Amino acid sequence: MINFRNIEILEKDNNKKGDLFGRLMNDLFHSLGYDEPRLNIHKSGREIDLQTFHRVEKKIAIAECKAHKDKIGGDDINKFIGVLDAEKRRFKRDKHVKTFTVSGYFVSLSGFKETAIEQEKEISDNRVLLIKPEKIIEELIAGRIIVSIEKAVSAVSHNNETLLLANYIDLFGYDKGWVWVLYFSNSQGQKTSHFAFVHADGKPLISELASELISIDAKTNSLLRDLILIPGDSDSSQITPSKQETTKKYFKYLENECGEIQFEGLPTDKEAGAVRVQLESIFVPLHFSQVHNHDENTPSSGRISIGNILSISSRLAILAKPGGGKSTLIKRIAIAYAFPDRRVFINDSLPDNDWFPIFIRCRELGEKVTHSITDIINGIPVRAEISECKNQFSKIISDVLQKGNALLLIDGLDEIAEDRNRVTFVNQLRTFIATYPKLNIIVTSREAGFRAVAGTLETYCEQFKVSNLNEPEIEALTLKWHKAIIDDSENTIKEAIKISNLIIKDNRIKVLAENPLLLTTLLFVKRWAGYLPTKRTVLYQEMIKLLLVTWNVEGHDQLDIEEAEPQLSFVAFWMTKNGKQTITEGELKDCLIECRRQMPEILGYTKISPTDFIKRVESRSSLLILSGHKRNDVGQLLQIYEFLHLSFQEYLTAKAIVKSFLPSEYSFKNKIEIIAPNLSNENWKEVIPITAVLLERDAKNLVELLINESKKIALKEDTTNTDRLVATLLGSCIANEIQIGPELLDSAIEWYAKNNYTIGAGLNETILNSKFGPAFRRKVTSSFFGEYDDQFVSPLGSLLSEIFMSDFTGEVSKLSIQLNSLLIEQEKVANCTAVLGLMGFAWEIATDHRPSTQTDFHLDITLKATLINFLKTNDNHYIFSCCWTIAWLGDAKLIPDEFCQELFDAILPIWIESTYKSVSRKTAWALNYLIMPNSKIDYLKSYPRIKEIVNERLYSPRNEFENNVCLCLGVLLGINWSRKDVAKALKESKRHQRNDSRTINRFIKYLKLDKDISQQELKFE
Repeated sequence: MINFRNIEILEKDNNKKGDLFGRLMNDLFHSLGYDEPRLNIHKSGREIDLQTFHRVEKKIAIAECKAHKDKIGGDDINKFIGVLDAEKRRFKRDKHVKTFTVSGYFVSLSGFKETAIEQEKEISDNRVLLIKPEKIIEELIAGRIIVSIEKAVSAVSHNNETLLLANYIDLFGYDKGWVWVLYFSNSQGQKTSHFAFVHADGKPLISELASELISIDAKTNSLLRDLILIPGDSDSSQITPSKQETTKKYFKYLENECGEIQFEGLPTDKEAGAVRVQLESIFVPLHFSQVHNHDENTPSSGRISIGNILSISSRLAILAKPGGGKSTLIKRIAIAYAFPDRRVFINDSLPDNDWFPIFIRCRELGEKVTHSITDIINGIPVRAEISECKNQFSKIISDVLQKGNALLLIDGLDEIAEDRNRVTFVNQLRTFIATYPKLNIIVTSREAGFRAVAGTLETYCEQFKVSNLNEPEIEALTLKWHKAIIDDSENTIKEAIKISNLIIKDNRIKVLAENPLLLTTLLFVKRWAGYLPTKRTVLYQEMIKLLLVTWNVEGHDQLDIEEAEPQLSFVAFWMTKNGKQTITEGELKDCLIECRRQMPEILGYTKISPTDFIKRVESRSSLLILSGHKRNDVGQLLQIYEFLHLSFQEYLTAKAIVKSFLPSEYSFKNKIEIIAPNLSNENWKEVIPITAVLLERDAKNLVELLINESKKIALKEDTTNTDRLVATLLGSCIANEIQIGPELLDSAIEWYAKNNYTIGAGLNETILNSKFGPAFRRKVTSSFFGEYDDQFVSPLGSLLSEIFMSDFTGEVSKLSIQLNSLLIEQEKVANCTAVLGLMGFAWEIATDHRPSTQTDFHLDITLKATLINFLKTNDNHYIFSCCWTIAWLGDAKLIPDEFCQELFDAILPIWIESTYKSVSRKTAWALNYLIMPNSKIDYLKSYPRIKEIVNERLYSPRNEFENNVCLCLGVLLGINWSRKDVAKALKESKRHQRNDSRTINRFIKYLKLDKDISQQELKFE
């Protein structure tokens, strides 16, 4: 009989030796049924070596772990008992774990003194479990981390009949795993002469690792000195295909599985069918963000390439929503390492490693999902229809696993349907990694299916989320799709560029295209319809039809869209009305049951149960997806669903309103009664415009409601962001080209424009490019240039500025030319529009919407003279436009100092005399940048009450700029203020300055107040 002798940790460096011992403890407690433990926990007055929770039972393990040479005595155990009792008391006070059983373990690689064992027998209350080396081995074998001693013995073969197997065996642990060491004697057992290595997986250790292990032993324990290695060659008498031939056949299988992308059931030329394209012809490198907290699933900022990630870490969990590209990524990596010559076809900087890809697709595991990972891998030849290579394949896999060259690719962890099976699979994976600690592994999963196993995986896999496609990636995938699906002709390339530009310019389409699945769906819609619908309602309808009816047909029964759409619309309305973007499985089923009661004429004959309907919609189309889990008030774990994209929920909500796919409490209400309470609800900001489009000619009442509400808000003195949402709804209706007559359109544009005060809001650009663009330009222009209306001059002026900037497509260097061509015209509309266009340009620079262009443009002497002439017209349209423009030019630092005096002289009288709120604000704002300590103000003395005006406005400013302007003017006018008051006022003004503090700093230095105000406060803000 062969007995176990010792566990030997082969490492000279103490820190690394501690790490290996820690790995042994991790493996032990995993075998005992516990989660990944926490090691070396520091507590006040004590330290705990190990603490962990049981995976199934309500148990907590507290352990003392020793790797001493000497056996452990009773004193050490008693000391640990004190620590254990303190922890038990602490857990009893914790409401979350007070019902858990706390078990103490004392683990010793050297065993225990007999006195210590007798001590524990006498106490006999099982206060602590003593784990000897033999027990460690027993548990590692039971946990399938290492093979049994019997299997290790049977793995060794030799032709030397004089060798006798010794009656003891050791387990060596080093950085590449656990290895059985068997000893032999060629002297009838008198003296050990030979030894053999057997890997933890039960196969002889490959010669490369055997040599390495002998070298490590020589530097550490020297247990193998003067002994002869029995080579671990396989039985050469068995006739099997060569390694090379087996590898070739396996890689051919990989090429068939991963070398192409198949679009199931998607239309190409008016017919639905399977479309296969070579992987590299369609694949666009993805980027990722790292997830640091699996509980919150929050990714860090920054986009990282897969090449950069794999160069740092080769154990990854890749998370993504459906259609995010995770499975395509796995295929790319498998092919890149099976066929290195194909690696260069994609510029994703994959590491140049000699990895051997082992590909597992979780949805194909079936009943094997609970088998060991070794059994699953060894079953690949059967699936690949190369059963004759099974034994040789197993040997190849063992070799690459032992070497650390294996790259295990596990696709679709979430596709293991049952949580308990998914947990079992991941625990098997944990065991596999314990057997092969140098394993490289990439696991992909939907975010939803990952939570149940995240805690286990995070201990050995870094987690990353697939980032949305950015604009260059959208362009690249669109181009590749066209070349792969159609052809690579010049016309096709031009069409691809045209389509990608169309997608990127329309933010509402672009947010869909950030998902690879939805982008390809968009492109197939375009191929099917002959054009890419720019109207959202048409686009969403076509995408939903494509996803429900034709996508992913393999293995899934077709859905009847006439039954599916009403049910999904009903669910979407219920979610939107309740302010939800997610819905529990129970709520979802309740919705479907009520929906069927409400619409018997449509759904009274359906043969699909709510449960089957949910599964079919998710598995066939991913239109409705399982997105996560949450616990209810009684601790039950609930499945959470959501629509693949919020846009689909919004569209289907609108469809429910228009088609009356509604809960019973809304069935007797008209559409305005349903919509009106939600005008200021952010959740409805897309639903309402889509509803207006779907209403077609019946949209009039809804548009009139939005006009009336927008008018009320525009006429209010102060409006909140919530108020402005109504006008945004009106603008969105215009942008969506609702069916509306010219007169009503005129009114809608007017009250949208009078509520608008945001330069660069993409909605306006959409309107300008729509069929209503000419009408929009005319109405905004006529509204601004009619009788001067100070209340609405700012929102209308900002729109005119945006219109100018939208029309200007030339180089920045040509801006002056275009401006001057408009400014020399003897026509007010052209002049003011050009001035406001200049304001828009300055705004872009000041707000970093047009970075690093300040040197490309400057206010030249001609433009300055023109602005001054306009300021002298006494026309409020000219005055307002010029003052606002000069203010933003100051913000953008585009006004040369030598121009400041003339501009100051032109604006100051307007600031003094104007009673218009908008004009007074813009003049004060402009003066804020123009006034200097050396500004000449002699002419001000001719103004009666000038000092009184400055004093009044200082203490009762009409806007946020006047306080600063009055302070500086007061200094120049010599108003009798105390030095202390001036310093205090300048300091306060500096604190509230909206941008930089150059003007304030200049006056502080001019007045020599540097000592009164600290240097820290003098710094530019």
